[in-house]
Formats: sequence, C-alpha cells, structure tokens
Amino acid sequence: MRAPPSHAGLQFLRFGVVGVAGLLVDLAVLFLLAPLLGWYAARVLSFLAAATATWGLNRRFTFADAHAAPLTSIGQEYLRYLGSMLGGAVLNYGAYLLVLHWISGSLGATLGVMAGSCAGLFSNFFAARHLVFRQARAGSMRPLAEWPLADRKRIRGVFTDIDDTLTTDGAITPDALQALADLRAAGLQVIAITGRPVGWSEPFAAAWPIDAIVAENGAVALVPGSSKRYQQDPATRTANFARMQQVLERIEREIPGARRATDSPGRECDIAIDHSEFTPLDESQIAAVVALMHSEGLHATVSSIHINGWFGAHNKLEGARWILRELAGRTLDDEMVCWAYVGDSTNDQLMFQSFENSIGVANVARFVPKLQHLPRYVALGERGAGFTEVARAVLAAR
Repeated sequence: MRAPPSHAGLQFLRFGVVGVAGLLVDLAVLFLLAPLLGWYAARVLSFLAAATATWGLNRRFTFADAHAAPLTSIGQEYLRYLGSMLGGAVLNYGAYLLVLHWISGSLGATLGVMAGSCAGLFSNFFAARHLVFRQARAGSMRPLAEWPLADRKRIRGVFTDIDDTLTTDGAITPDALQALADLRAAGLQVIAITGRPVGWSEPFAAAWPIDAIVAENGAVALVPGSSKRYQQDPATRTANFARMQQVLERIEREIPGARRATDSPGRECDIAIDHSEFTPLDESQIAAVVALMHSEGLHATVSSIHINGWFGAHNKLEGARWILRELAGRTLDDEMVCWAYVGDSTNDQLMFQSFENSIGVANVARFVPKLQHLPRYVALGERGAGFTEVARAVLAAR
C-alpha cells in the first residue's frame, strides 16, 4: 500500500494548485497591461497581482492549519509575504526575460510567465512555509490584542470549554456569567462544549444564558427548553455503558491511585478518572490511564481536571458540528471563520487546530509543552477573567 503524503507534501501540492491560480492572474493582468506598458513593465505589475492573489489563497488554503509569524497587522503579514518572494521573483523574472528574448510576442510572454512560475516554485514554497507561515509551537501564540478587527467583526458565535475556562475554582465567576449574557444580548450564539457529564451540566444549561451545552466530549447535548439529544442510539449507549464500567473498574484495580471522578454518577456516554480536581495524579499515572483506555479500544483525552474515555466517533469538534446542525440546520465547516473557540487544555487542541479564531485563556500555559496545536491567540486573564476578556474583544468589534 502506498504511504499517504506527508504534511509538507500536502502543503506543497496545495501550494502548486494555488500557483496555477496565480499563473492565471499573472497572465490576465499581463495581457491587460502590455498594450499600455509593454511586455517588460507590465510583467512587474502582473507579478505583484499574482503574488497578492497567492498570498490570500495560501493563508486560507495551503497554510490554514499554521500560524503566521508574529505580526502587528495583516498588512505586515502581506509585506512579509512579498519580501519572502523576492528570491523567487528574481528567478521568475529572469526566466521570463530569457524566454522573451528568444520568443517574441504573446507566445513568448505566455511561455515566459509559465517558465518563471516554475523556476520560482520551490524557493517560494520554502520561504512561505518557513518565513511567513509556520506550524504552531510553544511560544507562538499571539496576544489577544493582536486579534484583527476584521476577523472579530465576522464572529457570529462562540464555542467555549467550561472547566478552567468559564469557571474559576470550580464555579463560574460573575464576570464570566455576565460575558455570556452580553454575547447573547448582542445576538451571538453561545455554546459550551465540555468533558463534564450530562447530569452535572443540566442545572447550568437551565440557568446560564447559553444556546446549548454539549457534554461528555460531544456525545450529548442539552438545549434549554428541549429534551436531551444524543449522538448514539439507545441500544448503542446501553452496550457501551456496560463495557465502559468494566474498563473503569479495571483502571481503579490496576493503576495505583487512580479513582473515578466524583461526577461519575451523572455520566451516560463516557467515563472519567480524576487527575487534578480532588485526586492528584502524576504524569506517569495519567499516561498509564490513557494507555489502558486505548488498549480497551476507547478514545481518551486529558482535560484540566479529568481523563475521559469513550466509545464512538464523537469528540468536541464533531459535537460542535452536530449541535449547529441540530440548532440551525447549518454546516459549521462552511462558516468556521464566523466562530471563535475558547479553551485551556489538551482536550481543546483539536478545536485550537480547527478554528482560525481560537483563543486560550492564560492558564493554557500549563499545557503548552503537551500541545501539538496551540490556540492562535491567548488572553491576559486566566479562567473566567480570560473568557470575559475574549467576550469584550468580540463585542468591541460590533
């Protein structure tokens, strides 16, 4: 079986597709301006037009899962991109001049643009990937103050974690509760997605100013004024529940110090082992719990307080997609740029990776060494204060 292409290989393929689009822009502008400026001067402007087009497409398509290098504005990112293309531009224009020297007229110009694009392809890809856009890594989170106004203006809804994102010392703070109300009053949808059990979440779904709580890492949703909604059918839930209880007992029996979370009686679709709420576990114990869950065929994730395990294809991202379809009949992937996600720990990293407008409250710093995907922005405040800071940034743009 042929191995799948690497991440860098996929990026290069996408970069090539974007390059074809840039080539078409290049040719269109060149032939539009050549009657006025000639083949040589017109090529300078057509190259700039093509570079502008490829910058926009590459940041949205090729490098959508990467972070731009730290900047103060999108304009500076654009200038950095143009600067990074200078080496490729020299090769590009040189190849263009060479072909045009041997073949005159429109045919030579067309072949020259194509030759130039090919000549600069590899150097431009290297420069874009390593100098302008780069994969998330420790220390690459931008301050929330650098969240562009244009991006904040597009926000129509906020997904948020609960524990240590909305809550501080186990309870939601008055400022975070008011921030939820302010977002709703401004017409935004607010949906909490948590690893906490559905039983624990029910009173909050009824009392907080939110559109829904998706509990147990995407398995079940609580919508005010509506009955509980599940991703799995009753027979599947019953069978999975029995199997998970056996795994839970095995964990407590075989891993010293491991204890089920105190909120376990309210769980219907997953199990949870406490590691920081009431029963502290060290890194080796946490790793042992995760490994045992995996050995039993469960998905496993680590939140700021618990280790959760479950059977099924759901997770926080799938839960977000599902609840938006349930509430509004809309497709989240079609409007991802219109949503923000706020979180704090390792079980949020799929959301950090997927949402362009992803924000960590300041206490995410505790988990940075363990995160493969960081949030794009980070608030100054921790926990509820950090969420309030995010809400104010969104509301200030309206």
